[in-house]
Amino acid sequence: MAEPFWYDLGDAASELAPGSIVQVPLMSKTVPGVVLEIGRPELAFRTKPIQAAAPGGARVPAAWLELLAWLSAYYFTPLPQVFATCLPKAALDQVFKPAKVRLPKAPKRSRRKQAVATVAEVDRLEGPAESGPATVPVQAPEAASVDMGDHSAPAAALRFHPTPEQASALAAIGEALSPPSFKAFLLHGITGSGKTFVYLHLARQALALGRRVLVLLPEIALTPQALARFRAFLGRPVLALHSNLSAAERRELWRAVFAHEADVIVGARSAVLCPIDNLGLIVVDEEHDGSYKQSDASPRYNARDLALWRGRREGCPVVLGSATPALESYHAAQAGKYRLLEMHARATGSSKPKVRIVDMREQHDLQGGQPLSIPLREAVQTAIGTGGQAILFLNRRGYANRRLCRDCGRPRECPHCITPLVYHKGRAALICHYCGYQMPASAPCLACGGKDWLDVGRGIEKIEEWLDGIFPGAGIARLDRDTTSAIGGAERILEDFRRGEQKLLIGTQMVAKGHDFPKVNVVGVLDADAGLGLSDFRAQERAFQLITQVAGRAGRHGEGEVFLQTYRPDNPLLAFALDENYAAFYAAEIERRRELDYPPFRRLLLVEISGTDEALVDEHMRAFAAAFRPFAEQAEIQVLGPAFAALKKLKDHYRAHLVAKGKAPNQMQWAFHQALERYQPKHPQKTKLRADMDPLAML
Repeated sequence: MAEPFWYDLGDAASELAPGSIVQVPLMSKTVPGVVLEIGRPELAFRTKPIQAAAPGGARVPAAWLELLAWLSAYYFTPLPQVFATCLPKAALDQVFKPAKVRLPKAPKRSRRKQAVATVAEVDRLEGPAESGPATVPVQAPEAASVDMGDHSAPAAALRFHPTPEQASALAAIGEALSPPSFKAFLLHGITGSGKTFVYLHLARQALALGRRVLVLLPEIALTPQALARFRAFLGRPVLALHSNLSAAERRELWRAVFAHEADVIVGARSAVLCPIDNLGLIVVDEEHDGSYKQSDASPRYNARDLALWRGRREGCPVVLGSATPALESYHAAQAGKYRLLEMHARATGSSKPKVRIVDMREQHDLQGGQPLSIPLREAVQTAIGTGGQAILFLNRRGYANRRLCRDCGRPRECPHCITPLVYHKGRAALICHYCGYQMPASAPCLACGGKDWLDVGRGIEKIEEWLDGIFPGAGIARLDRDTTSAIGGAERILEDFRRGEQKLLIGTQMVAKGHDFPKVNVVGVLDADAGLGLSDFRAQERAFQLITQVAGRAGRHGEGEVFLQTYRPDNPLLAFALDENYAAFYAAEIERRRELDYPPFRRLLLVEISGTDEALVDEHMRAFAAAFRPFAEQAEIQVLGPAFAALKKLKDHYRAHLVAKGKAPNQMQWAFHQALERYQPKHPQKTKLRADMDPLAML
């Protein structure tokens, strides 16, 4: 396990303190690091001297060091790896670009020691990019507009007064801004209620008090829009922080951070780790969104939870905003841990869209397997004919879900994952959506050599092709991972649609988040049943959130209609979505969670062992479970499994899971560490073990 290193401090005792950024020798290289501790330990080896201190005494805040220490312990990640994720080597290198300061080496008799966390080769462990391919310009566009509760207007012409609900929210949160104090607020506002207006005014108040502001967004694609709004409203620089910044944007960001010029930062998940101090306000928009959880690489943190930790440590309010809050957040608000602020009316004064459930069984009898029902098709035609726009939602990429050989019936499967390959007609390829493997669509069947195929199911590409024939000349934009893979692709598509260059926008879940299109008055959810059959206790919650968020794009500036196409019209979840009735959904879902003893009534720990040998993975997981159970019993922890994961094989690795359910995280951590000390696999180098605290993905 990686550990911090000790170095000679020399005569620079007065210049350095915990948090100071330095350059130190590591093997044959010189690397940047951060001072963690200064002391006089008894070491059995000689230490090397620090080579240079950062110009101007640049350092990271003490509270930020505490955040990383907590993150390391809570999410089972070595501290140096946490540093590599939270403060990439490129950021530290930027500190030393102006100049290098050499520290004299002290005589041996007066040496002192200090611990430095280095982030050299482990910089590659920064983790996967947040969802959404986009780059964000540092400078605001000249014609920036500000969404003031879903009112878009040139910044110079803004004269807007808050609604009573917005004013009430501002007053409540404002009490925690001055004098500054930690308090968590859950701003539960329906889509279009003007949560952004509240964020903007709170940010201005925090800045006026000499404090800094951090705003988190669930998607990189939303960052340009948010940057323009905050820059125009605040009239000062606002910096972006996410994993898709260009090299120049990264340099400017880190220069501003270490020069204490970063007063407002807007970004995706990783922005919560930015080493700024003097925070006066933290906003987590769409706090329910699963993209705030990093699940594919360590540390597997949830940015929402880190935001709450930072707010408590910094002594500033944290605002969690959503039209469909996470069940855990709403439960915390009901229990009094968060203050619940609700906004039930749209800020524009427009009414909620009319939602209609369409029984696709009846539609199949009337017109066969057409993807659009008759009422939805007529509504789209009317919208196009009257100068409006429509959004159609299908959370399924590609052209067809599966491809079967007509000769032998075998499906085309990924050789690295036990999953079907998806046919992408535009790329003439069969693609695995888990590992990225692809093969030519024309390749013969591996089982019999056949070349005659049956494509099963329909994805967003097939719908786009069908729509082009039904609505010729209307202009169709498609928003999914394939069309937004190029730099700036998402922004271009959204801006073209906003200007009205296309009348139809069809997309995956990317269309559901935070977009405001004034001319959209029709929204169609083509498959409202999608996702409900997953073996995941959060499936119902995710489906309700997604449907509600998509429906919220309709009629934000006038009358709107939403069509939910389903083969299960009696599903209670759709009835809740019909009225955008979160309270009723919560009441039903929380009782189900209580019966199952799942969050928010229990905390979860997911332990996974993976490897290329199926039998060995099973053997090792059983060995860990045997070591874990005695300690789990002592801590009153329920153990589920072990068993192979629902997605048993991904990227050539078999995966076995064990799930622990307990009341207190520290008890679960204790049991895990005790078991880990006693876990002795026969071939430890052939499998990997990882632990995920508070997991969202259970498949």
